[in-house]
Amino acid sequence: MHKQYRYLRVLTWLTVFGAYLMLIHGSIVTITESGQGCGNSWPVCQGQLIPSNVSVATVIEYSHRIVSGGVGFLILFLAVWCWISFWKEKKIRWLAFYSLFFVVLQGALGALTVVFQGEFERNAALALHFGFSLVSFASVVLLNIELTRRMKENQPTRFPVGKKFSILLWLYVIYTYIVVYSGALVRHADATMACGYHVPLCGPQLLPSLSTPAGIQVLHRYAAFSLWILMLVLLFVILVKYQDRKQLKNTAWLGFILISLQAVSGIIVVLSGGQLLAALLHTTIISLFFTVLLFMATSKKWS
Repeated sequence: MHKQYRYLRVLTWLTVFGAYLMLIHGSIVTITESGQGCGNSWPVCQGQLIPSNVSVATVIEYSHRIVSGGVGFLILFLAVWCWISFWKEKKIRWLAFYSLFFVVLQGALGALTVVFQGEFERNAALALHFGFSLVSFASVVLLNIELTRRMKENQPTRFPVGKKFSILLWLYVIYTYIVVYSGALVRHADATMACGYHVPLCGPQLLPSLSTPAGIQVLHRYAAFSLWILMLVLLFVILVKYQDRKQLKNTAWLGFILISLQAVSGIIVVLSGGQLLAALLHTTIISLFFTVLLFMATSKKWS
């Protein structure tokens, strides 16, 4: 079994790295304001396969398209391989489908953002573009984990968790996705420094108008704080109700650590004036946190 699917595992890890690179590269495009580096042309750049007028923004935007296209083909190849080799494995089959579906969806939405002229519509589309990329990345990571489980000869004994608990987990995943969307909107609406260097509040204003960049920034901060509180509650419930599930408790602790680090990285983003490395760290941590949550929600049995 190990030898038979060794190359599949290599492809899976390569795809995980590519999906992460696509996420990070997309963030760089946004932070450097390079989204219009190729003008309104898609998939070519400035109406040419190889643009003659090359700027830094052009290189960043066009390379992002190339990376995304390459990752898309990797995911397609991985999905087909998994469907052929594990057709009877429902979870693997669906994870492969989600990986492919959302990378295609984010690519199509990315193309639409190039031609959108309305500021609000474009910002909303760009935020969704990041969200779909995130789901695709998480699906590829979970697919890798599931393949690893299938290839282990000795699986540990697993016990089911309650249906109500599973529903609560999925509700938390959905809410997290909404908060992630609000964070992407902050970035695309150029609201990162809308409150200056004030943390955690926005100066003397508890809730500025939501039609302003400051309002978008503050709304995201409140939502992110509620996300931390909910993860703390979830951790407490797991420690009390599922004391015998070591893996579940460890995963919950990992989630709590990541959401705490996410809060710290958010503060660093503001205090650094929205510097690139701080923003990329912020993107990386939330991507890992969302993946951990999806792992918890899709694992119906725990050791």
